[in-house]
Order: sequence, then structure tokens, then C-alpha cells
Amino acid sequence: QPWNFWLPASSKSNLITAKYAPINNITMEAYRKAASRLSPKLSPSALAQLGNSMEQALTDAPSSVYSIPESVRHDSFVLPNKDGTTSHPFEEAGSEVKSNPGAAIRSIGNSRRVFLLNSSLSPVELDGLSYRIRALASNDAINSILVANPLEDAESNCDMSENTTCLSSFMEEGESPSRGAGGPWGKHLSNSMKTLLHENYGEGLAVPIVSSGYDARGIYESGMHKHLDQLERELMVPLISLSKAVRGSYDETINSSPSKVPLISIPNGLTSDSGYSLLLGSYVLATHSTSLKILNPLRGLAFDPVGLSYLLPRLGWEFGQTSREYSKACGVLLALTGYEANAEDMVATGLATHYIGSPYKLNILERGLSELNSYAGQALRPKPKTLHGREQDNAYDVNEEFRNVAVGNLIQHISEYDAAGADEYGCYLQDDLDEETGLFLKDKDPSITLAEERIQMYGEVFSEFVSWGATFQDALLEPTVEGIIARLEEIAATKAEFEDKSGCEEDVMVAEQAESLVSSMKQRSPLALRTMHRLLQQGAESDETLESCMEREKKSQMRLFAKEDGDFVRWAESGKGVGLAGMKSIASISKEKEETFSNWNHASVKEVTNDEVEEIVSDA
Repeated sequence: QPWNFWLPASSKSNLITAKYAPINNITMEAYRKAASRLSPKLSPSALAQLGNSMEQALTDAPSSVYSIPESVRHDSFVLPNKDGTTSHPFEEAGSEVKSNPGAAIRSIGNSRRVFLLNSSLSPVELDGLSYRIRALASNDAINSILVANPLEDAESNCDMSENTTCLSSFMEEGESPSRGAGGPWGKHLSNSMKTLLHENYGEGLAVPIVSSGYDARGIYESGMHKHLDQLERELMVPLISLSKAVRGSYDETINSSPSKVPLISIPNGLTSDSGYSLLLGSYVLATHSTSLKILNPLRGLAFDPVGLSYLLPRLGWEFGQTSREYSKACGVLLALTGYEANAEDMVATGLATHYIGSPYKLNILERGLSELNSYAGQALRPKPKTLHGREQDNAYDVNEEFRNVAVGNLIQHISEYDAAGADEYGCYLQDDLDEETGLFLKDKDPSITLAEERIQMYGEVFSEFVSWGATFQDALLEPTVEGIIARLEEIAATKAEFEDKSGCEEDVMVAEQAESLVSSMKQRSPLALRTMHRLLQQGAESDETLESCMEREKKSQMRLFAKEDGDFVRWAESGKGVGLAGMKSIASISKEKEETFSNWNHASVKEVTNDEVEEIVSDA
């Protein structure tokens, strides 16, 4: 039956009028009357539909916002079973679930959790999520926004069909209204046991894809790539809007309120391309499974408009890290070669702000954030008194220095170290490394703390990504892509010289790595590589801004999408993938790898002319 079957005819007409009429006292009264007649037996989906209608009328929210549903804490969010039906306890058993949203938002105490349910979002969901985040970020009644993919991804080999709920990770099994699913975990294991399994056997488990942003092949199948106006309006602009919303940028063009609360991301798995838009917030907490990879050149595409052409040449700058000396080389290495930066690499270059190790620290973080004061409640000083006849100065916040401090302290406490080199106690690792053991001693006075409490199980943080960037810096900073490949091929050719010599193992390893990088670059679209290299060069200029780079990325990507018989169209029609490894079956941990495409318009980067590149990256 329709969701408003229980309303009398007069209330239905009032509600219909209210949905399309400007908000006034009459329409507000209609909503109050409708709400007073709500039946407690209504299904969650019916209540959600009513809430969407009310929200659109009251806030003038875009229709796309309803693609990202909000739900109360004790209402189990419905995910479909393998056969497309639902096992929701309040829905008719076996009823069909029409669609599974890419993300959902749930209130967790004074925080808000964004669950990333799908690795790619539709254009409508991208736009809806950007609106949701902007609205939440300006809400001083909460203390933070937490974005993370469900931990069940890894427990179920990236298959969420066995889980019918979308609940906060710290909730006990008894709090879950779901019957038969065993709460949000799906497997009856203690959190400590799960942490132990992940830390010891994590390599054998499935590593989920956190986000790739959008489905590029889906854009082709919908025909959107043929219509530039639609492509810009429905995909490119929402991507820019989402990136700005996550970053906390104030956007006057959409009349948004300034951001107040921090956005925290925990990407437990692989993030690629435009998925990095969800990692532009105040805090990015890397787990041992976190990684970042640029896959678009394998699709015949370049940078998505999320600002990577600005950020990659500036790796390590924000936190004054050692990697800043090799920032441009590392940026080229990540963008053009398909190098997969792991958690340590991301923290070492500032792509992530903290390393937390186990993903199950999400439980502690959720519990802590739920109990912290809201942004408005984080105050120690009373507001100054206003004398009669004098205007109150609302621009100055006497408690500004206390806002968001508790959230930062909580994150620092659950982290092993941060991008600036500090451990969970705020001590800096590289300043106090023990000369004999190479380990960090928290406190050198044994009378204060026990030895096992003083010694960290890690010494100086090492990043292979930064090391390779430094090793190949001269080659990677060649002014052309063909120059980069030629220099790497020269290094790879030295393998035969050192292979059989004693003490030259390191030289052989360097030659093999260079060979691997060349092979990876030759698999990618030559035009896409040339385009991305040019964007990196332009983005590295001192007068560039994040916004100007996003605009240039948008125009370049649209032209690659729309190019008739271009590399993207050829890739999309081939049906091939981008070389990701996936699970053959849920019951098996054996992996199979996608086949990559190779029939590009150009056989090599040497065949791509400067005019072709200029046509793509031009500001005109």
C-alpha cells in the first residue's frame, strides 16, 4: 500500500500541497498533523519516504540527496540478499529490494557515520553525498563526520550479501534488530580475535575496494560521455562539489555554510582515482590494508577533477616530511606507473594523516566520538555579557581554541604514529630513536614505566614508495614521458651487468624495479599518460591553486571521455578491466586478475603529438 494510506483525505491533500508549496505556517501545521498520525507499525522504508518528502519541502534540498539515505541508530538499514530479496525483520519476508544505495548515513551519538556500501557511486549519489556532507559539516550539534567502508568487507571477502544491517561497529549483538544475521559482523568472533586474524593472515584475505569514485564503464553504457553538457553537469561538477565538501571548502556559489566539524576517513582497502575525493578531509586514518592506486590510464582516462594534479607535486609539504625533497618524482611515480602506495607510503607523503594499524580501532573511535561533546558544547569560557544598548559581537568565538581539540586528541590516542612523525603519546619517533636497538623508547626511566610499555615494536618509519622516488628521481623528472621511459629502460638494462656479481644484489633489485615500471607504463593509454604528465607539470607551478587544477582536470577528462573512437571508448567496448585482483568465490581465497586492454590509438607515447596533448589540456 502507499506510504500515506493511513492518512485521511484532508491530510493527504495538505501534504501534497505542502510538498510543492513554499514553507509557511499553514504547511508547517500540515506536517505537524501528519506526523501526529504516524503509526508505529510503519515500515522503515515508508518512514524514510515520508522523511524525504518533508526534508525536500522544508530545506529545499536537491532530489539527489535522497539517493544517500539517513537512518536512526536502532533502525537496521536494509541490504539485499544474494537473490535480491530482503530479510529485514519489519518487512515482508522475501520481498524484493529495488536498489542498494552506494552509501548510507547513520547517527552515532554526537557523530555521524557515512557507510560506503559500494566501491563506486552513481552520479546522482555523488551529488547527494556532497550535499549531505556540506550540511553535516556546518552542523554545530555534532562533533565529527566519520567516513568508512564496513569492516565486513574483508570478513566476507568483499561480499556484503550476508549482512542485512548497516550498524555502528561498536554496537553489541543484542542491540541489532536483525534476526539471523548475527548483528553487523555476520561472523561470531570477538574483536580481539578479528584483529589477530587480520594482523597475521591479512594478506590471504580479500582486500576490499574502498572507492573508485564512479563506474567509468557505466558512464559509457548510459551514453553520458557523448553529451558534454550532461557529462559536466551530472558527473564532473558533483565530483568537484564532493571534493570541496570533504575538504571543508566554503562554496559561495551554492550558498553553503562554512564547515565546523572535522571529517575523518578510514579507508580499509584500495582507493583509486576519484575515490580519493573522500580522503581530502581533516583526518585520513590508514589501516594495514589501506592503499592508493591510479588506474584511469588503463581506461584511456586522465585525472578526475579531485585535485590530484595539484596535490601530487606537493607530497610531504603539509607536514614538512622528508618526502617533500622528492615530491615531484613521487607524484610522477604514482600517477604514471600504476605504483600502489601502501599505508606507510601514504602517511610518509601526507596522503594519509595517521596510521592506526588494525581496522578494528574503528570500534574505539566510533564509541569515543559518540560520547564526545558536540561542536557547540566544546566550550570552557562563558560568552561575554552584552550591555543594554550595545550590539553583540557574534563574529568572535571565545571558545574557538577549544573546538575540535578533543576529536584530535582521540584520533592521536588510537594512532600508532602520524604524518608528522609523532606517536600516540605525541612524541616524535625520529627524535628519540635508541642508537643501539633502533627502537623508540617512550620513557628511558624504568622506574616510571615497564620495559614492554616503553619499547615500540617499530623503529624508524620506512616507505618504499619514497625510496623508489628518490632512487629514480633523475629519470622521473625528465621533461617528457618518452624521456622518462627511456631513462628507466637504461636502468633496467643494467640488470645483465650486475646479475651474476657478488654484492650487487641491490643494483639488480633497482634494475628489476625499473623494468617493472616501464612494463606498467607501456600497458597504459599513451595519450592519457601524456595528458597526465602535462597536468602534473602545470599543477606544480607556484601560482596554481587546487581549484584551478580541478577545473583543468575537468576539461581534460571531458575531452577524453567524448573523443570519438578515443581510447576510453575503445576500452569500454572491449569489456576488459584494469588488472585488479579479485576473489574467485566467497569460500576461496584464491585470486584471479582482470585482463587489461592494449589496443590504444597510439602504439607508444612517441606517436602522441604535442598538438593532440594541447587539444586535451587547453583552457579554451
